[in-house]
Amino acid sequence: DDKALLDALDSGQIGHAVLDVFREEPLPPTSAYWTHPAVTVLPHISAPTPLGTAARRAANNVTQFLQHGTLPNSVDRQRGY
Repeated sequence: DDKALLDALDSGQIGHAVLDVFREEPLPPTSAYWTHPAVTVLPHISAPTPLGTAARRAANNVTQFLQHGTLPNSVDRQRGY
């Protein structure tokens, strides 16, 4: 309930919200969450990272970038995430 959450943040009932998933994806540029001082918006990466697979992924990303100048799964700023 976006309105209830924003009202609770504005009144101080809730001190801060860290949000990762939204009713509308990607989060629209007009959403109050982007600019609200008591909201942190995360890009769906708040899950734990297994070190073994993370190291392989990082090595693959470096190889991809060196060979092609691009990264797989990059943030698409045009889409908002």
